[in-house]
Amino acid sequence: MMTNARQTPCEETTTERPHLALLIQDGQRRQIVPLSRRYYSIGHDRHNDIRLTSPGVFCHHASLVWLGDHYFIQTSGSQPSDGGENPSDSRLSINGQPLVAGHLSPGDSISFGWGVRARLVAVRSAPVPMPPAPKPWSALSKARQEQRGQTSCGLIEFFPDLILRVDSQGDILEVQPSVDPDLGRLICSPGQSVTDCFETSFVVNLFSYGQRASETRSLQTFEAAITLDSQRLFCEVRLVPAGPGEHIAIIRNITERKRLEQALLADAIHDSLTGLLNRSAFMAKAAQAIALKKSSAAYNFAVLFVDLDNFKVVNDSLGHLVGDQLLIEIARKFKTGLRPCDTVARLGGDEFAILLHDIPSGAIALELAHQVQQSLAMPLRLGDREVLSSASIGIAYSDGDYDSVEAILHHADVAMYRAKAAGRSQYALFDPTLDR
Repeated sequence: MMTNARQTPCEETTTERPHLALLIQDGQRRQIVPLSRRYYSIGHDRHNDIRLTSPGVFCHHASLVWLGDHYFIQTSGSQPSDGGENPSDSRLSINGQPLVAGHLSPGDSISFGWGVRARLVAVRSAPVPMPPAPKPWSALSKARQEQRGQTSCGLIEFFPDLILRVDSQGDILEVQPSVDPDLGRLICSPGQSVTDCFETSFVVNLFSYGQRASETRSLQTFEAAITLDSQRLFCEVRLVPAGPGEHIAIIRNITERKRLEQALLADAIHDSLTGLLNRSAFMAKAAQAIALKKSSAAYNFAVLFVDLDNFKVVNDSLGHLVGDQLLIEIARKFKTGLRPCDTVARLGGDEFAILLHDIPSGAIALELAHQVQQSLAMPLRLGDREVLSSASIGIAYSDGDYDSVEAILHHADVAMYRAKAAGRSQYALFDPTLDR
């Protein structure tokens, strides 16, 4: 059964926030927004607390939340740990540094998008009174709750979910602990703020979706991760509107389900033998690179098509098991020396592809191809045998006007055949004259 609602705290226990405001330049419009609440939604949509009119701002662009001694800003819906938005996607920056989320201090400059700048400043205005805490449930409501608990044999006490009743300021009014052995380690008590119980990104989502639930009077759901004693738990959170400015948060541990989903996803995009990305995953990555090139002329990339020389001879003479081991070892060599942003994939058989992101010139791709050739020149020890390998590499640079992954991959393939015709263990950069 849920614990009793907290009593109204004494004034002495109220944490007083410094008097801060956002000075916003939004196109031709300026506005000053005093910050007196714990949470603000920022975006283009009229339902946001702070509305920005620039078309470069998302409908719900960012969330601003007070965490006890500072403000924290986060791109709406971003969960970096779950592969959320990239800094380049969010167009949010603090003091010129692109980011997804970060802390704010007075004097910090914020960019929300095209033509929208803001600065967090300290102001001398009188303190803005905190809204009164919601009243506890009436004695009648409590009596009914107790009666329901008795007649239902206290079934709610055995729910695996953690259930919280939270007000608009993020203060916890009531708690029903979880019987889940992992989630049950999370201690939340009436009178605490959600900022005392959860990590920052989780708190931002609680405020954001909780506000949406209260405004729309509808169920809102999100998934997020929390850390308990160095253990990462994935949770599904359902937010149900309750009293005025209040909502019920139903938090369920879905870690095992998420692990299964991630394993299935990994199997779907990776080559089962080498562990590299497969062809479909590479095509998706390359399509993103082409889209980036179209949106920014300064961005360039390169595709390297790698075909092993005489691999069939190894398979036929030494057997498929040795051939498979050779592919595994070569895949490891390909990953060595690449940046985290680069991509290497097995397209099928003895064909591989490497995608180099954000490079200043094709010379970088030529240098990497040279490094790959040197690496493959070293003999590999496979069981009791030493096996020599080599590869022919074709390179296509993004200075061409590419509309599809197939087009740039075709050009890399053409250049690869030119390298193979030159005597194998060579590399070549695509030249438009080769494709005539």
